[in-house]
Amino acid sequence: MQSHLQRPSILDTTLREGMQTPNVMFQFEERKDILISLDSANIDYIEIGSPYASKEEQEICNKLAELSTNASKVVHCRALERDIDHAPEDVDWVALYLATSHKHLITKFSKYASPEKFVLKQVPKAIEYAKDMGFKVRYTAEDATSTDLNFLTKVILLAAEAGADSISIPDTRGIADYVQIGELYKMVRRILDDARFRNVMLEAHFHNDLGLALSNTLSAWFSGADILHSSINGLGERAGITDTLQLATALKVKYQTIIYEDVNYDLPSLYELSLRVSRYSGVPISPHWPVSGANVFTHTAGTHQKAASKDPLTYQPFSASLVNRITKFVLGPLCGKEGVRAYLKQMGIDVSKIPEELIITLRDAIKQIYFLHGASAKNLERRVISEVLEEGGFPISWHSQEHFDSIVLVSTLASSSEDSILDDFSTIHKKCNYVKAIYETWGSLYDYVFLIRNVPSIAELNNIIDMIREVEGVTKTETLIIGKEWNQ
Repeated sequence: MQSHLQRPSILDTTLREGMQTPNVMFQFEERKDILISLDSANIDYIEIGSPYASKEEQEICNKLAELSTNASKVVHCRALERDIDHAPEDVDWVALYLATSHKHLITKFSKYASPEKFVLKQVPKAIEYAKDMGFKVRYTAEDATSTDLNFLTKVILLAAEAGADSISIPDTRGIADYVQIGELYKMVRRILDDARFRNVMLEAHFHNDLGLALSNTLSAWFSGADILHSSINGLGERAGITDTLQLATALKVKYQTIIYEDVNYDLPSLYELSLRVSRYSGVPISPHWPVSGANVFTHTAGTHQKAASKDPLTYQPFSASLVNRITKFVLGPLCGKEGVRAYLKQMGIDVSKIPEELIITLRDAIKQIYFLHGASAKNLERRVISEVLEEGGFPISWHSQEHFDSIVLVSTLASSSEDSILDDFSTIHKKCNYVKAIYETWGSLYDYVFLIRNVPSIAELNNIIDMIREVEGVTKTETLIIGKEWNQ
């Protein structure tokens, strides 16, 4: 990697590539919000759509093109004159694509006697047509990373001679890695420079089928790419492409010191846009999705919690505040006493007067319910905290210490004797006044449901769970606390 690099530009294609995500369709007002928000976050280029796709798409592109932005607006077309005719007058760029790989040529252009000759003729012809209409032009060599290098070189030089302002070398199938990308971009940059096309920019567009999109994008930049493509939440065809927020954050966190210009993308605004785009698209953000995922600034293990409660950067690559988020601590089977303190603090509880031994008791109680109830222990945390602190002389007002109701879901081995299990369940029912009913169920992972009423404490509920799990054939339980009755 060079010791100093020019700051790259980001091209966001949520409104074009993102619309290729299965089952995603942004309405006009949503697209308008995305466009304005990207522009406000200082994104450099924004692809607004594919106007040739339909009359309705063209109308939306026309409306978006009329909006005033600092970002350059781009529309996407096939390298065909009739497609270019659909481009709105108010956009700055027309992006023309025509495939170059052998697989694409024989699949898509088999009607031509020589698909290669068609590409060599049509690419410069379409570029010259768009340039004559006053547009800046990007030529995209679709499936470039699978193209014969001699043929790819011919097409790229013809595109540059025809007046292309930029050339994109995409990894359309998501098959390349950062080593291949670095070598390819260095080669193309050298060929263009040697042919005196130093002003022709290179663009990078990579799919994430192997999880390599971001690393490939950065590799392309290290090797000469000027414009890096991405979309909000990585939306796009199949596994999507590079995530805009992840890319902008990586440039700020890792490469700010070696870029000549400041990386001034508004990361908090991009994070907020990420949440909105998730709602608009109906595509949830994975909890461990870098930067925007719910878990990425959350600490669970005791040793991590102890250190991160003093300095989050002990276990984080950058401060959560960079994207206007906060470091969080959660409870669980591996939590430590410092994690318990940090959790109580973030819940607004004054821990300064709570003695060490009570914190330890609380930690152990939390661990116990997780090992006993599994993931469903999350439903019991607050009640456990209330009970332990109240018993230790530090009552809190999360909820009253009144008796409560619960449902316990029970799974059993398919090979188990139903009669034996039911006999044991009947014994529990008779011995425990809190077990009011037991139901057999079908159509889920669970085989039986216990209805438990008026339990006085978590400790008593734990005793009931212990009895259920001691029954031979029981493999799993899940505990639910019944809240207030809701009437419509």
